Amino acid sequence: MTIDLSLLETAATKWDEAAKKFEAVQKVYDSQVKSVGLDGSWSGVSLLVARPDMQKTGEQFTAAPKEARAIASVLRDAHTQFVELRGKVKSAVADAVKAGMKVSDDGRASYDFSKVSEQEAFSIKHDPDLHSTELSWTRYIEAAVQAVDDADQGVKLALKAAAQDPDLFDGVVNGFNGKAEGDIEKVEGKEAKELASKVKSGEKLSDKEMAEFQRLFRDNEHNKEFSQTFLASLGPNDTIELNLKLNDLAKGDDKKDFRALQEGVATSLATATKSPSDPFYQKWREGLRKAGAKDFDGGTVPLYGYQSFVELMTHGKNYGKQFLTDVGNDIIALEKSDKYGTGRWTMWQGLGLAPHKNIATDPLDGLLGIMSKQPNVATSFLDPGADGKNDHLKYLLKDRDWPKVATPSNISVHTSDFPDTRVGFGAALEAAATGNLPGADHTLGYHTEAESRVMHDTIKILDEGRKGADIPDNLRGNLGRMLVDYTPETHEILSGTGPYMDKDGVWHDGAGDKNGHMSVPKESLTRIMRGVAEDGKAFGEMYEAEKYYAAGTLSATDFRDPNNRAAAIEGASHVFGFYDGISSDIARDKKDHAVSWANHAQTAEFVVTGSMQAAASALKGQPTGFITDAVYRILYAGAYDWKEDQIAQANAAAAQQTEYHFTTGQKQVNHMVAGWAQTNGYGVDSGLSRHLVGSGQERYDSARTEALIYLD
Repeated sequence: MTIDLSLLETAATKWDEAAKKFEAVQKVYDSQVKSVGLDGSWSGVSLLVARPDMQKTGEQFTAAPKEARAIASVLRDAHTQFVELRGKVKSAVADAVKAGMKVSDDGRASYDFSKVSEQEAFSIKHDPDLHSTELSWTRYIEAAVQAVDDADQGVKLALKAAAQDPDLFDGVVNGFNGKAEGDIEKVEGKEAKELASKVKSGEKLSDKEMAEFQRLFRDNEHNKEFSQTFLASLGPNDTIELNLKLNDLAKGDDKKDFRALQEGVATSLATATKSPSDPFYQKWREGLRKAGAKDFDGGTVPLYGYQSFVELMTHGKNYGKQFLTDVGNDIIALEKSDKYGTGRWTMWQGLGLAPHKNIATDPLDGLLGIMSKQPNVATSFLDPGADGKNDHLKYLLKDRDWPKVATPSNISVHTSDFPDTRVGFGAALEAAATGNLPGADHTLGYHTEAESRVMHDTIKILDEGRKGADIPDNLRGNLGRMLVDYTPETHEILSGTGPYMDKDGVWHDGAGDKNGHMSVPKESLTRIMRGVAEDGKAFGEMYEAEKYYAAGTLSATDFRDPNNRAAAIEGASHVFGFYDGISSDIARDKKDHAVSWANHAQTAEFVVTGSMQAAASALKGQPTGFITDAVYRILYAGAYDWKEDQIAQANAAAAQQTEYHFTTGQKQVNHMVAGWAQTNGYGVDSGLSRHLVGSGQERYDSARTEALIYLD
C-alpha cells in the first residue's frame, strides 16, 4: 500500500531510452559493418561464413528496440492499473471504517466497539448477524486486494512474454523478441486461448493452469482487448467445441471450476461484442453463422452449433443490444431459409436415442429468455415498429412451427411440445410489453409507444380468427402479468370509458417516453383474457389488479357529483361483469375442474409497490388507479373476500348440470361502493348508500352477457 508506484513510470522511461540507443547502434552497425558485406568489396569464403552471422546480428538490432518499447508499454500499463486498483483497496477499507468497522493490517474487518457506547456495544455483540456482517466486509476488502494480485500476475505474464526468446533454434542465445506485445491484456488473451485449446483437446489442466485460466477471466471480465484477442484466436467453431467440452467436464468435484470457466467465456463474449463497428464483430458474426448451422455430433441425434452457443450465453449477462438482435435475426433467417426449418431443433428420444444434455434444445427460445433480462432489447426485437416492418412478433406468435419432442416407435413417430416450449419467448414478451423484468413488481402503466405496440399486436395476432382463447400453456402466466400491467387500459376498454378506448391502435398521450397507450376491441380483449384465465392464478392476479384500479377510479371521482358518481360505479360494474362472464365460461367448460381452478385463483397476489404510491402522490387527483390511502380506505371499509366467494361459486357450479353464472364481480363492486360511501361520511344503512349499492347492476348484467356472447 505504501510502495512508490512512480518507479514503474521511471523504469518505462529508461526502457524507451534503451530502445533509442539500440536504434542508434543499429544505424552504426548497418553503415559500418553490415554494409561491408553488401557493397561488393568483400568476397570469398570468409564472406559466406560471416554473412549469416551479420544477418542474425542485424535482426537482433531490429528486434531489440521493439522488445524494449513493449516492456516500457507493459510497465506504463502496470502503473495505471496499480494506481487505480490501490485506490479501490483504500476505498474499500474506508467504506468498511465508515460502516463502523476497524480493519487489521491483513485486511480483516471487525466491529470497532470503541466508537459506540457500552449499551450499543452490548447490543451489537449479541446481534446474530454480527459475524456475517464482519465477514461480508472482510470479503469486500479481499476482493479489492485480489484484483491487485490478479493484475500483478498479468504484468508478470506480459513481461515474461515480452522478454522471451522467440526462436530457441535460430542459433541466437537469449535473443531479443521482435514480436513482443506491449498490451498486457492481449498477452493474457493469447494465454487464455492456449489454455482453452488444451481443454478442448481433452488435455487435463494442472491445478496451477486451472487457477491461471480462472484468473485471466476474473482479471479481464470487462476488457475488450483481452476478450477480442481470446475469441478471435479461438473462433466461433472452437468456442462452441470448448463449451461442449466444458459441459462434459462440469460434474463431480470439478463442476464449480468448469462452470467458472463457462462464465468467463460467456462474459468475454459479452464484452467482445459490445461494439458492432469493430472489425472483430462482423468477422465473428460471419463465423458464427456457419458454426451455428453445423452439426457438431455427426451421429444419430444431431447437435447444432447454435444450441450449444446459446447455452453458453446463459452463463453470461449484459450482452450488447445489437449482438443479441443479430444472433436472433441469424437464427430466424436459418429457420426460414433452411429445408429443415425448425425441425433441426427436434429433440429425439426413445429407441436408444437420448437428447444432448446441457444445451438449449430450442436456441431461439433460449436466446429470447436471455433477452428478457434486458427489457429494452426484448422490446426492440419484438416491436413491429410504427411501419409494421418487423415481423418477429408475428413469426413467433403465429407463423413459427415450434420444435417438437419426437419419439419414434416401430410403427410411427409421436411428436409433442417441449415441456418448456415458449418459456423464453413468454419471458421476452412480458419484458417487451411492460419494459420491466418478467415477474418484477413495478408501477402499473407508464409504457413507451414501442411497448404498447408489442401489447396491442400480441392481442390482435393471438385473436386472429377469434382464437384468442386458445393460448399456449406456457404463455398464459406472462400474458396475465402483461394484462395486469395494462390494467389502466383494459379497465377503460371494458368499461367503455375514457376518450381513447374506441380506438384500435397505439398512440402517445402527453410528454415523456412513458406515455404510450394501446386499445383493442372489447371482444378481442375478452377472448385473450379468457385464454389467460385457463391459468387460475393468472386470472386471480388480473382480478386483484382490477379491484385496486376500480377502487382508484372511485377514490379519484368527486363523490358529491351524482353524474360522475354514477359513471364511476357503472364503469366498475361493467368491467367486473366481463370478469364474471369469463369465470362463468370457465365453469361451463370445466365443471369437473372448476374448484381446482378457483383454488389456483386464490393463490394470486397483487403486490403494492412503493413506486405505485409514489406515482399516486405525483398524480394526485387523477383517475390513474394507483394505490393511495383513499383506495385502502375504500377496500377496508367495504372488505370483501372475493376469493372465498369464487371457491364457493365454483363448488356450486361443479354440482349443477345446467349453466351457472358467477356473480362475484357485482358483489365486489357493491362492497367497494359501500366502502366509498362510508369514507365520504355515509353509513352502510343510509339511504344514499343503499341507493348506490347495486346501482350498476344493469351495466354489470349487460357486460356479463356481452362477454359470454364473445366467448360463444
